[in-house]
Amino acid sequence: MSHVSTAELIDKLEDDDAYREVLTEESLSVELARYPNDAPKHPHSEDELYYIISGSGTAAVGDETFSIEPGDVVYVEKGMEHDFFDIEDAITALVVFAGGDESVLGRRS
Repeated sequence: MSHVSTAELIDKLEDDDAYREVLTEESLSVELARYPNDAPKHPHSEDELYYIISGSGTAAVGDETFSIEPGDVVYVEKGMEHDFFDIEDAITALVVFAGGDESVLGRRS
């Protein structure tokens, strides 16, 4: 079992630090992310789930776009193009990567 305080991680997430690892297990990786950020955007080799903690803007997943706000959940199928844009308030999201072998931070093999 693991326990992590996302509130403490959010406090440690600095303006120039777009991602922070929450936990990593064999087939699951959880990260805290802040948008906008300068990290390169590319599809991942695993499914992703974004839980929007704070902020608002627009999400694009494949050919679909929609507004997002705190409490929303965005699912991105592996290999799908996706991005956040028209960000009104900086977005902080808990990002769950499942069923693959990578993470944004690249700490999984």
